[in-house]
Amino acid sequence: MSERISRVEAIPARVGFRSEFRIGRGTVGTAGGTGEHVFVRVETDAGRVGWGETRALPSWSYETVEAIVAAIRNYFGPRLVGLDPFQLLTAHRRMYEALTPSVSNGQPFARSAIDIALHDLMGQIAGVPLHALLGGKLRESVDLTFAISIADPETMAAAAASFPFCRCFKVKLAGDEQDAARIRAVSAAVPGAALWLDANQSYAPARAAALLREVRDVPRVFCLEQPVRSIDWFGMQQVRERGELPLAIDEGAFSSFDVARMAALRCADLMVLKVCKSGGLRDCLRSAAVAEAYGIGLLGSGLTEAGIGLAASVHLFATLETLLPPELNGPEFLEDLLVEGLAVDGATVRVPDAPGLGVQVNEEKIRSHAF
Repeated sequence: MSERISRVEAIPARVGFRSEFRIGRGTVGTAGGTGEHVFVRVETDAGRVGWGETRALPSWSYETVEAIVAAIRNYFGPRLVGLDPFQLLTAHRRMYEALTPSVSNGQPFARSAIDIALHDLMGQIAGVPLHALLGGKLRESVDLTFAISIADPETMAAAAASFPFCRCFKVKLAGDEQDAARIRAVSAAVPGAALWLDANQSYAPARAAALLREVRDVPRVFCLEQPVRSIDWFGMQQVRERGELPLAIDEGAFSSFDVARMAALRCADLMVLKVCKSGGLRDCLRSAAVAEAYGIGLLGSGLTEAGIGLAASVHLFATLETLLPPELNGPEFLEDLLVEGLAVDGATVRVPDAPGLGVQVNEEKIRSHAF
């Protein structure tokens, strides 16, 4: 007889930051401060436990910690009790029926945490690592891109230089007159490293095109990500037509349907994949498949998750060919990943091979950080 889900629990918790992280939409975390996460614990009637995680960051996406917790406790969790964890499609159908998406993707951050926990359970029950459920890993380890928080040019250059083991940096941009100097300073500080520019919606279309002209001679700049507002797809078109760098879309594309619209409008060259905004691992793979079918390159990212979310993304990106190392910056900014068994060496993470996520979750510490 198969195991059945007996309990779904949402645990909001604060995770400490070791250094400041500021993006174009505002501050993600401060040194000594905390960020809000929601951990999901799914238990079966056999006593097995699967874990998921998502990050609440309203300056990036609309889902607040209150919305995520309420969605899981009141809408999603009760509809999953009694299911076999392997009934993943039924689980997602029930979540969609409980909170119907409008245009693109409904409550994806809440759904993604549950999806990760179900994959963790499936892997444990089957006795295989999560990556095996996704088709199997293509590499033994995943290199990471580290993010450079917005500051003055000299500070950003010093931050990049402090990670000599990192071969790709995401340079955060503020949308102001110092951005060109920031890009030049980081480029000079890390010769040989690729630069991935990310404006996080902080530019008007005409100003973004002007920035690209200003930095056209800077070496090793690979692309510019989401320069304009997430809803401004025609603005993305304008920047792509006027600029000389590949343009990546992130906040403007949450689902495979968004990727198809983006391709039809010809407003980006690259798609940034995130498990959290996709609503889970399988839907993230759907976005990847649609992007590749349209000739759109793949990039990978996260949202400063701790070890559970990081492990899930490492499993996923070990199965995909991204054009740059994925930007998963939890090891860079967080004080504690709240898991054991995740081997991080500088900017390289070994892909876990134990069943499920392949990590041991420190439940006691998560609960001690709960609020």
